[in-house]
Amino acid sequence: MNQVIQPTQNHDDRFHIILVHEPDYADAVAYHHVDLQLSGHSHGGQINFPMIGAMVTPVGSKKYISGLYKINEKLTLYTNRGIGTTILPFRFLCRPELTIIEL
Repeated sequence: MNQVIQPTQNHDDRFHIILVHEPDYADAVAYHHVDLQLSGHSHGGQINFPMIGAMVTPVGSKKYISGLYKINEKLTLYTNRGIGTTILPFRFLCRPELTIIEL
């Protein structure tokens, strides 16, 4: 996926990035001068079924499970699926992911 994330006009014109383990904090982060939130924690749902979706997500990763989200006009969130597991030691229809983000 090649997507360009453009900075928003903040009070100082700098691009602000925050690393937050739990992606669902994006709803709170959206009220601050942040352009990009990078998160993980969800393991992409770990076990996914067609038309049902993610079956296992930890607390703090129920809403933004995997991928790129536009939270509001200024905040973009990227939630990485990672390579590990939680609760159950396997994945189903949820490939592990390592992401390279070039700034």
